[in-house]
Amino acid sequence: MIPSLAEAASRMEARLAALEARGIDLDTLEFEGSFGRTTLEYYDGFVFGFLVDGQSRDNWPPVASGGRYDEMTRVLGNGRPVPAVGGVIRPEQVLKLRSAQC
Repeated sequence: MIPSLAEAASRMEARLAALEARGIDLDTLEFEGSFGRTTLEYYDGFVFGFLVDGQSRDNWPPVASGGRYDEMTRVLGNGRPVPAVGGVIRPEQVLKLRSAQC
Protein backbone atom coordinates (compact mmCIF):
# COMPACT_ATOMS: atom_id res chain seq x y z
CA MET A 1 0.00 0.00 0.00
CA ILE A 2 1.24 3.47 -0.84
CA PRO A 3 1.30 5.29 2.53
CA SER A 4 -0.26 8.50 1.17
CA LEU A 5 -3.27 6.49 -0.10
CA ALA A 6 -3.88 4.47 3.07
CA GLU A 7 -6.53 6.79 4.52
CA ALA A 8 -8.44 7.06 1.22
CA ALA A 9 -8.32 3.27 0.75
CA SER A 10 -9.63 2.77 4.28
CA ARG A 11 -12.54 5.16 3.66
CA MET A 12 -13.37 3.37 0.40
CA GLU A 13 -13.37 -0.01 2.15
CA ALA A 14 -15.72 1.38 4.81
CA ARG A 15 -18.10 2.77 2.15
CA LEU A 16 -18.17 -0.55 0.30
CA ALA A 17 -18.84 -2.44 3.53
CA ALA A 18 -21.71 -0.06 4.36
CA LEU A 19 -23.26 -0.52 0.91
CA GLU A 20 -22.94 -4.29 1.15
CA ALA A 21 -24.45 -4.30 4.66
CA ARG A 22 -27.51 -2.59 3.16
CA GLY A 23 -27.97 -5.32 0.58
CA ILE A 24 -26.40 -3.57 -2.41
CA ASP A 25 -24.65 -5.99 -4.77
CA LEU A 26 -21.21 -4.46 -5.21
CA ASP A 27 -20.65 -6.42 -8.42
CA THR A 28 -23.36 -4.32 -10.10
CA LEU A 29 -21.68 -0.99 -9.30
CA GLU A 30 -19.39 0.66 -11.80
CA PHE A 31 -16.30 2.55 -10.68
CA GLU A 32 -15.08 5.54 -12.65
CA GLY A 33 -12.09 7.35 -11.18
CA SER A 34 -12.65 10.57 -13.10
CA PHE A 35 -16.43 10.82 -12.59
CA GLY A 36 -17.34 14.29 -11.32
CA ARG A 37 -13.77 15.50 -11.62
CA THR A 38 -14.01 17.31 -14.95
CA THR A 39 -17.21 19.35 -14.61
CA LEU A 40 -17.71 19.54 -10.84
CA GLU A 41 -14.24 20.47 -9.66
CA TYR A 42 -15.38 21.46 -6.16
CA TYR A 43 -15.97 17.84 -5.23
CA ASP A 44 -12.92 16.56 -3.37
CA GLY A 45 -14.09 13.23 -2.00
CA PHE A 46 -16.56 10.49 -2.84
CA VAL A 47 -18.82 11.34 -5.81
CA PHE A 48 -21.83 9.44 -7.15
CA GLY A 49 -24.20 9.37 -10.07
CA PHE A 50 -27.30 7.38 -10.92
CA LEU A 51 -27.86 6.47 -14.56
CA VAL A 52 -30.75 4.68 -16.18
CA ASP A 53 -30.05 1.00 -16.93
CA GLY A 54 -28.42 0.82 -20.33
CA GLN A 55 -27.72 4.55 -20.47
CA SER A 56 -24.19 5.35 -21.57
CA ARG A 57 -22.04 8.10 -20.09
CA ASP A 58 -22.48 9.91 -23.43
CA ASN A 59 -26.22 10.30 -22.74
CA TRP A 60 -25.94 12.85 -19.91
CA PRO A 61 -27.36 13.97 -17.64
CA PRO A 62 -27.72 11.26 -15.02
CA VAL A 63 -30.93 11.05 -13.02
CA ALA A 64 -29.06 12.14 -9.88
CA SER A 65 -25.48 13.00 -8.93
CA GLY A 66 -23.49 14.56 -6.12
CA GLY A 67 -20.59 14.13 -3.77
CA ARG A 68 -18.45 15.43 -0.92
CA TYR A 69 -16.89 18.89 -0.96
CA ASP A 70 -15.24 19.23 2.44
CA GLU A 71 -12.24 21.23 1.24
CA MET A 72 -14.46 23.91 -0.30
CA THR A 73 -16.10 24.52 3.06
CA ARG A 74 -12.66 24.83 4.66
CA VAL A 75 -11.69 27.50 2.12
CA LEU A 76 -14.98 29.38 2.36
CA GLY A 77 -15.13 28.90 6.14
CA ASN A 78 -11.86 30.71 6.78
CA GLY A 79 -9.99 27.49 7.57
CA ARG A 80 -12.81 25.91 9.59
CA PRO A 81 -13.65 22.50 8.09
CA VAL A 82 -17.32 21.61 7.77
CA PRO A 83 -18.18 18.11 6.53
CA ALA A 84 -20.37 18.58 3.47
CA VAL A 85 -22.17 16.53 0.86
CA GLY A 86 -24.50 17.71 -1.84
CA GLY A 87 -26.48 16.29 -4.68
CA VAL A 88 -29.13 16.95 -7.26
CA ILE A 89 -32.07 14.96 -8.58
CA ARG A 90 -33.03 16.05 -12.09
CA PRO A 91 -36.85 16.18 -12.18
CA GLU A 92 -36.98 16.27 -15.99
CA GLN A 93 -35.14 12.93 -16.13
CA VAL A 94 -37.49 11.42 -13.54
CA LEU A 95 -40.51 12.60 -15.56
CA LYS A 96 -39.07 11.09 -18.74
CA LEU A 97 -38.57 7.79 -16.95
CA ARG A 98 -42.10 7.80 -15.54
CA SER A 99 -43.68 8.60 -18.91
CA ALA A 100 -41.62 5.86 -20.61
CA GLN A 101 -43.00 3.29 -18.14
CA CYS A 102 -46.66 4.17 -18.83
